[in-house]
Amino acid sequence: MSAQVNQGVKTKKRFGLGSFVKETKQELKRVSWPTRQELLKNTGVVLTVVISSTILVWVLDSVLSGALGLILK
Repeated sequence: MSAQVNQGVKTKKRFGLGSFVKETKQELKRVSWPTRQELLKNTGVVLTVVISSTILVWVLDSVLSGALGLILK
């Protein structure tokens, strides 16, 4: 009877720090790393989007602050 009860129970394996580091190194070997050219291109895209978004938020904030200032006068 106890054999039937234990069949549905899965036991968790315990991993130590050493096996974690080993598996992490194995996983990093499978990663598809970008070339230097791809990295620079993608970095440029990200910086362009961040700077554009920052300017857009600043402009909207200035316009809305000015409009609120006129309304509250």
